[in-house]
Amino acid sequence: MILFAETPELVAYKEVVGETMVVTFESMHSETFSVTAQVRSDLDIADSLFMTGWQQYMEQTKVS
Repeated sequence: MILFAETPELVAYKEVVGETMVVTFESMHSETFSVTAQVRSDLDIADSLFMTGWQQYMEQTKVS
């Protein structure tokens, strides 16, 4: 895994496992979750996966 992005709320790591891009998040409260998608040679999907995971986390935080 490679450190990919940091926000005040989350740290994200990315890795390619076979033909799948995995972005794993760790919150400031040590909660972890992952977002995955199939790797495409014509598109770097890591940024999109990060935004999807970050948005999901922020929506969940607002509900809690």
